[in-house]
Amino acid sequence: MPDHAYLCDMTDLPVPHTDLTPLFQAFDLTPERRGDWWMIDGLYPAIRAWFSGHLLYIEMALADDHSVTELYPANDGLVAFRDGMFAVLLSAFWNRHNPGMVTRQVIKRPDGPCQLFVGLYLRQVSEGERPPVPYLLFETIEAFVRESPLEGNTHWLSSRVGVDEEGSVADIRLDGARQPALEAAVQALDWRHDGRDYTLRNTVLIVKG
Repeated sequence: MPDHAYLCDMTDLPVPHTDLTPLFQAFDLTPERRGDWWMIDGLYPAIRAWFSGHLLYIEMALADDHSVTELYPANDGLVAFRDGMFAVLLSAFWNRHNPGMVTRQVIKRPDGPCQLFVGLYLRQVSEGERPPVPYLLFETIEAFVRESPLEGNTHWLSSRVGVDEEGSVADIRLDGARQPALEAAVQALDWRHDGRDYTLRNTVLIVKG
């Protein structure tokens, strides 16, 4: 279980925020408010959300100076957030682990063991069955986590891949920073395209120690 830290005072958003209280309550959690942020027992992580145009913005703070922002389509963004990013937080921080939604795994790094909380591979396709995930996708991500230098104990890895008839395009970020080498390795995998374009997204929480 990752260490907790108390949330410091945080400023409000200059745009209307989105009430996440029902999402917490669906998992028997009572959220606390501080400005536009929601948290449990006044501890990190803290979450806030807002809509802008056709996008839903989800910002997550893991520490005073450590936050990441995920973007989702506005029409079904809260569902994707619930099934992906939020499920990982439930498992790692709030004792609501669902093995059907999140996989927990320990791997070895040169600086010691590391625990991974791996969310679902969420594939969005216009119709029909979801396309398969490339066989070596997780192994490729795992190799990156095992070999990459990581400062600090807690890290957030988000992956978004778009697949069309021309191939795949990946946007992979570690704590908000693009990872070109990992993107190239993921794009080189066997992404199947049967005439339907689709997207895949996945989140991984990395906890050292």
